[in-house]
Amino acid sequence: MCTVTVVPARETIRLACNRDELRSRAAALPPRVRQFGPRRAVLPVDPTSGGTWVAVNDAGLALALLNVNSKNCPAATLAAPMSRGNIIPALLHADTPLLAAFSALTLDPSQYAPFRLVLVSRREAVEVHSDGTRIRLVWRLGLTSAQLFTSSGLGDQAVEGPRRQLFGEYFDRPGDRLALQDAFHRHRWPDRPHLSVCMERQDARTVSHTLVSLGPDRVTLNYHPEAPDRPAEAVVLTLPIAVGGVA
Repeated sequence: MCTVTVVPARETIRLACNRDELRSRAAALPPRVRQFGPRRAVLPVDPTSGGTWVAVNDAGLALALLNVNSKNCPAATLAAPMSRGNIIPALLHADTPLLAAFSALTLDPSQYAPFRLVLVSRREAVEVHSDGTRIRLVWRLGLTSAQLFTSSGLGDQAVEGPRRQLFGEYFDRPGDRLALQDAFHRHRWPDRPHLSVCMERQDARTVSHTLVSLGPDRVTLNYHPEAPDRPAEAVVLTLPIAVGGVA
């Protein structure tokens, strides 16, 4: 369960991610730098799977993973043997969104519950989708406008409409795009907290907020280990773009 936005602004592309999780799930470990083949990457770590839901490497490639909660997905796929948290680490050796997408297409979809994978550089964005039986590349585009991806354990369709309408209200107005992105991720409807971008319900809530900035010569991951409207001490790690990077 997540809400992810990708916003181009000036010389930066910024990916923001609200992570929504069950209250019973263990808190994530702070981000760290790890080596993946020829690439160094920054990523927070889920202590249950050892994987992650968001990362960026020193080629200037950012990745975010969302669960898919749909009536169209076969029920058997929900009991898949491997954690979806292992998907991003398997792709962090890649230099570009398209190369990472090609690697994702070689995964066995039956091993993972349904997912959406968002792959971003300063040049383009790619989305990969799995329904548990087939993995496909959904689209590839240049980043000229803000993009939204969202999911919920209540069913993705329950939140897609209201969150997308709110997203349009924010980004159809003039103003600093990064400030609008920050405000969007903090938004909570008093009468609909379960549908909100910064969500809360009896069994789950937004547990962290991550900002990944892709600049011309460096990448930064800013990890806020709480909901974005709650105080917490952020962890910020930066990597220079390595030789051969695409940012």
